[in-house]
Amino acid sequence: MMRDIAKLSQSVITRYLAVFLLLNAFAFNGLLWLVSPEPYKETVLQHSYDVLRGRGCDDSWGVMSISLQYIREHPDKPLYSDIFFERNLKFQYPPSSLFAVAGLVWLVGQEGIRTEECKVYDLPTINDVLGWFFILMSAVCAAALLEIGLRRQQGPPASGVMIAVRFVIVLALALTFYPLAKAYTLGQIQNWLNGLFALALLCWVTGRKVPSGVLIGLMALVKPQYGAFVLWALLRREWGFSAALAATGIVGVAGSIMAYGFSNHLDYLRVLEFLAERGETFYPNQSVNGLLNRVMVLVDPTAWTSLQFTDNSFPPFSPLVYGGTLVTSIVLLSAALFRRGSKGDPDRTFDFCTMALSITIASPIAWEHHYGTIFPILAVLLASVISDRRRLLLLTVSYVLISNYIPVTNLLAATVFNVAQSYLFVAAITVLLLLHTTRPGWQLVLSSSGMPAVESKPSG
Repeated sequence: MMRDIAKLSQSVITRYLAVFLLLNAFAFNGLLWLVSPEPYKETVLQHSYDVLRGRGCDDSWGVMSISLQYIREHPDKPLYSDIFFERNLKFQYPPSSLFAVAGLVWLVGQEGIRTEECKVYDLPTINDVLGWFFILMSAVCAAALLEIGLRRQQGPPASGVMIAVRFVIVLALALTFYPLAKAYTLGQIQNWLNGLFALALLCWVTGRKVPSGVLIGLMALVKPQYGAFVLWALLRREWGFSAALAATGIVGVAGSIMAYGFSNHLDYLRVLEFLAERGETFYPNQSVNGLLNRVMVLVDPTAWTSLQFTDNSFPPFSPLVYGGTLVTSIVLLSAALFRRGSKGDPDRTFDFCTMALSITIASPIAWEHHYGTIFPILAVLLASVISDRRRLLLLTVSYVLISNYIPVTNLLAATVFNVAQSYLFVAAITVLLLLHTTRPGWQLVLSSSGMPAVESKPSG
């Protein structure tokens, strides 16, 4: 059945995608539901249904609203010293992130924003509506990236109908992709970042590197780790991208200092240090830090627990967890920064994807919904490995593990097999290895008109 798919028509490839959608989203989840005991029957489809109904929570928006109100009422008091260290509220974003919720307040007023846990509103809030928009952005960009990749590998599609059908399939895949759906139902600003990254990647692939840099810069104002893209770009002499990213960051931080004070930005450095030292034990933390913290569950189950999220506390400091996290983060980021040259990857698309995924995996806290950025990366990979049976199989298995929610693995939480709780992390590492080792299989050449054209090469 695993034939040389490179020889198949695009209509057959489309049918493969449709069959995979049905098997992964419905057959696999149906089987999970049947075999999983109570209370482990939850699947991604429940989150997909909530997305379609506009049912979300306030995971980001609630604590951001509290922080914005505090900083307006107490402009001379350090924000994080009180909110994070004294009240133990997990506001872990930089002050510049408050522009997002401040913008929503300016648009619709405080009453129009979702800030009351998982309350059911008569009409979707602006958070819910924008959440739909950013999921659609992720889907549209991933579909476009897939089409670009297939065109580079196989030439133009036979018809526009085929493109439309594949777009519908990709949209359905996005709605049933757990990190994307979870970001929505949690009420996470990560939903916005997932969409922004998908657009940034599409801009990069289509040669619009300055807009791509601006979009990554906007992401860095919420998640500072994306600022590492500046170093990545400078090492590759991508001056337009790096300048756009740096300028966006500088303007954003300058505006944030003017709005929220310089002392709060210094205060935030203490938060970053604290998070780097501890991370999170709760099983959705799909990082090296999360895995090591779950090892500590076996050492001291009274101090570490992976089955319950604590709103007001973090795990204790552990030299093993801190040291292991620090070393592996350095290795992951160094491998991405000093990755091989552009041979076989002339527009550095794989290089870009490698850096982005490495930033996520290397973070001390990488929740499941943070992996929403991997959705367009998987589209890029699919178009390149579709003629390689072994890589296609690895990508397929990785997609199944990343796109689904498998809570039954928590039955192993108290055993040496609790590594199974990190199934998404293992799949993400597999995707990262594919990015490091796969050659896209095309070369950019100049057409007679002087415009970029594509010359297909064998995949490897």
